[in-house]
Amino acid sequence: MALHRLLGMEIGVPDPATLDDFYQEIGLTGSGGQWGPDDQPGQIQLVEAPYRQLRRMRVACEGEADIDRAARNLDELGIKYETGDGQLRCTDPINAWEVVLEPTEVSDVSTQPVRVVNRPGDRPRTGARAEIILEEKPRPPRRLGHIVTGTPDPVGTLPIYEALGFRVSDTVLGMVFFLRCSPDHHNFLITPGEVPYLNHYALEHDDFDAVAKAASIYLREHGEDKHIAGPGRHQIGGNQFWYLQDPSGTFFEFFADMDRIEDDEAWEIGTDWDPVNSWSVWGEAQQPEVFFRPTDMDAIAAGWKDRQG
Repeated sequence: MALHRLLGMEIGVPDPATLDDFYQEIGLTGSGGQWGPDDQPGQIQLVEAPYRQLRRMRVACEGEADIDRAARNLDELGIKYETGDGQLRCTDPINAWEVVLEPTEVSDVSTQPVRVVNRPGDRPRTGARAEIILEEKPRPPRRLGHIVTGTPDPVGTLPIYEALGFRVSDTVLGMVFFLRCSPDHHNFLITPGEVPYLNHYALEHDDFDAVAKAASIYLREHGEDKHIAGPGRHQIGGNQFWYLQDPSGTFFEFFADMDRIEDDEAWEIGTDWDPVNSWSVWGEAQQPEVFFRPTDMDAIAAGWKDRQG
């Protein structure tokens, strides 16, 4: 495997300080626009920008051979890039965010405590209350798991990421592409959009108890208008989810238990998903319309057009 992990992202928003407070509230550590789990500091970086946007995505590869391979692939597509300090930097020519490949040791997050759960015929928790009841505060997110973007040209965008080393896991209608840079089912999702924009980002939790507790507390503190979708379990990717809205207006997802793909050759890419019935196994039957056009899309489109001159 060449690419093996999503390292982080940089997002631009008009008021980064508001997100500083938010990330601290949901259990990440850091300060001053640099946030992440305890063992992955700085996974999320904030900068000031005239409208909310994805600025950069950082991806781990195994070594220089992966950098050289990506460079050759980009040369064949006629896409500009820069190399130096062991990295490859490429600005997506369609969507204008930067992708950085960085040689990094292959690893995962550290092993987290597993809750003892009673099931039919297997009831190991006896004489004790459920652990989540006794936890003084919610378990924090463990990592940034995936990023979802909109683009006016998803079909044209796909070859850029395949050249960089991303693999396709599933597609919908030939215009929605689930891509992975790790054994996760997806780390990057390309969807149609009026202009390039950050649709949502996803933070992994230990289990569904952790997802539900963190989401419930957030909604109690900030109101039901911050609820976007969920809880549920996706069909594509298999992850349990709950979607909320952060103070900048970007959707974020708390998720757990995503499908893993260890053998790329054995995985069969699904191309015949029914878009009407492929949103969830349980939860809302269909994806809410706000995902296709967020409420601030007019402001994002105006900002993009100003940026393009």
